[in-house]
Formats: sequence, C-alpha cells, structure tokens
Amino acid sequence: MTPELACAVLSYREEPFLVEAVRSLVEQDEPVEIVVVNSGGGDPAAQLATAGIDVPVYTFEQRMYPGAVRNVGIDATRAPFVAFLAADCVAQPGWVAARLEEHRAGAAAVASPPANAYPESTAAWASFLLLHNRRLAVTPPRQRLLYSLSYERSLFERFGRFREDLRAGEDTELNGRLQPEVAIVLAADARTAHRYPNSVGAMLRDAFRRGRLQARMQGALEGGGPTRVRVATRGPRNVLRSLVVAARTAPPDRGRMLRAWPLVLAGAILYTVGALTTPTAGAAP
Repeated sequence: MTPELACAVLSYREEPFLVEAVRSLVEQDEPVEIVVVNSGGGDPAAQLATAGIDVPVYTFEQRMYPGAVRNVGIDATRAPFVAFLAADCVAQPGWVAARLEEHRAGAAAVASPPANAYPESTAAWASFLLLHNRRLAVTPPRQRLLYSLSYERSLFERFGRFREDLRAGEDTELNGRLQPEVAIVLAADARTAHRYPNSVGAMLRDAFRRGRLQARMQGALEGGGPTRVRVATRGPRNVLRSLVVAARTAPPDRGRMLRAWPLVLAGAILYTVGALTTPTAGAAP
C-alpha cells in the first residue's frame, strides 16, 4: 500500500533516541513514508542499520536550523501529507491513523497533542505542564495552541516553506501564515510523547533556558529584540493553567499532575527570570 503520510524525523548530531523515534513510526498500524534528516554530523545511518532499520537518511556536517531540516524532509518525500517528528520524541500508537482520519475528512492541517514519555517522573510532569499546558486535548478550546502539525503538501506551494533563518519558532511562523485561511484540526489520538527533563535539576535548568529561548524567538518573529516582559508574564499564567488542565484530566494522570504542581511553580519562576534576563543579540548568554 502506498503511504498517504510522509514523516521526516528531525535529528541533530545523531540524536541518541533516534532509533526509538523511527521505530515508533515503523510500528504504526498505517504505512508511513519515513526519512531521517540529520544535521551537525554523526552517522545516523549506521545507528539505524545496527538496529535493523532501513530508511533513507540525509545527513549534513554543518548545523542547520529546524526550518532548513524540515524543508529537506519535504523535498525528500512524495506522500500527499507531510508530518515531522523530533528525534527525541516518540509517535504513540495511532499517531498516523488519527492524522489520516482527519486529512481524509478534508483537513489540510492536523495538529498533535503532546504526551509525557516519562509518566513516572514528577519532574517530567512539571515540565509537561509548564511548557505544553495549552496544547492538550483537555485545554479549553479558546486557550488551545495547535502544534506538531501534518500538512497537505499543496500548502507549501500556496504559502511557502519553513523559514530557515530562525533558531526556533519556524512552525509558529509558518502556521501564522496559514491562518485564518486554513483551519487547523486537532487529532486528539495522534499523541507525540516528549522526553521532558526527568530530574528536578534538569527540569529547572530547562525552564530557565526556555524562558530565554522564548523571549529571543518571539522577538525574532516580530523583527525586533527579545520580548522579555511579555514572555515573562507567561510563567505565572502557566501555573494557573496547569491547575485547570490537571483538574480536567482523568486519573491516574490527574494525580501525577497535581503532585508536580510545586515544581511547576518553581519552574515558572525560573522561566520568568530567564525571559527577563535574556541578553540582546550579540551579548554573552
């Protein structure tokens, strides 16, 4: 059967979890056209061959920003719908089928909600809530953000490709061009499991780093310097949203989320500090 969905697995420096990412696609119920695009060097083809996985691999010695890596994946595939999976993530069972159900029903762009790859880790749940509380199926629709999209291939001809000069936020920028002309549909069962930091120290460091990254990214998208204060306000709001999301979640994850709430508060503080202390372009980090 000819695959209807292509997926480019995005890897940097031969991501150590690459095999698990690709295998999660190989084991889907629906066939999927898979390519791996790796930048920054390494030998991902050998890594996959050792695991008995044979898929096309495009690797580049130089570092490439995510938009450029995504664009290679678009050019390297032929299926009518195109998805992307970071090499440190896992496509949970039903990921392809749920996307295709929406595409076959007429959706040109289909989003995927995140899941926690480390469900026994309180720190991972804290990071999950702090970073992605607005992307869940239980998130109130008026607050929900739609990411991890698969796209009808013709959209790239109509609206252009991903920007290749952005360190992050290339999907935010493209999706902004699509809307409001193109409706984005959430496939609730197409869950993408993220490998969140699973120790307290790693989670807190990541929260600080992401506050800085978000301030820089938002500034780049708006064509200016870091948007420190506006991004910093997201920290306190995320604490409140996390409680709402936890209350709307079914057991046993509800209890896990509530136990993580003190770490969400600590992470929000560091996220806020990171945003407020973001250096300007060219300054030392």
